[in-house]
Amino acid sequence: MIIKISYRAVFAFIAITCFLLVGYALYLQLGPEKQQPCPLCILQRYAYIFVGLVAVIAALHNRGIRRYAWALTFFAGSGVGFAIWQLTKGESMRGCLADPIGEFVNGLPMSAWWDGQLFFATGGCADKYPPTLGLSVPTWSLICFALLMTVGIVMLLKKRRAG
Repeated sequence: MIIKISYRAVFAFIAITCFLLVGYALYLQLGPEKQQPCPLCILQRYAYIFVGLVAVIAALHNRGIRRYAWALTFFAGSGVGFAIWQLTKGESMRGCLADPIGEFVNGLPMSAWWDGQLFFATGGCADKYPPTLGLSVPTWSLICFALLMTVGIVMLLKKRRAG
């Protein structure tokens, strides 16, 4: 038995997932964990929000699925890149807040939104925090972005075969 799931349902699920992940990042930041986000964490938040917004628009619009799948794949791929950058270069970026990347991220207009907590980097890229379910937050982020990118690619391939 094959279960057919609509593109709208897939996009809606992706949107909800992305916004829940950003919510969890805020919980880690503002809750008892007090994990302060570095500039690369903030760039990943942007990527999650862009993926989520594309998914919301796609779920509501239900036309031009290929364009939305391309945009979703692009933003998820950007998130993969930011997560890999953090995992491979984070240790060498001890002063990343003072680096051009930190100045760029904290200089964006959105860094002041929501009382400067959602998009303002206050932590260092080399800061170590306890793992979540055995993995670091950037590793989980890489896994989530890779899954989102894979879903986007699958939608592109399915839509290509369909028409």
